[in-house]
Amino acid sequence: MESKTKVLIGILLAVVFLAGETAAQLMGAKTYSIGYILGALAFVGAIFIGARQR
Repeated sequence: MESKTKVLIGILLAVVFLAGETAAQLMGAKTYSIGYILGALAFVGAIFIGARQR
């Protein structure tokens, strides 16, 4: 898989995690901010993969 595709998938995962966390908090669910943590890790991982491939 091309590195641009991996980076795009990582960023899209981050968006999904962040949106899910925000939606869950708006509905009043107790999430312990795990979506924010996973979103940040996915974003940092995508940046790391993109930088490493160059």
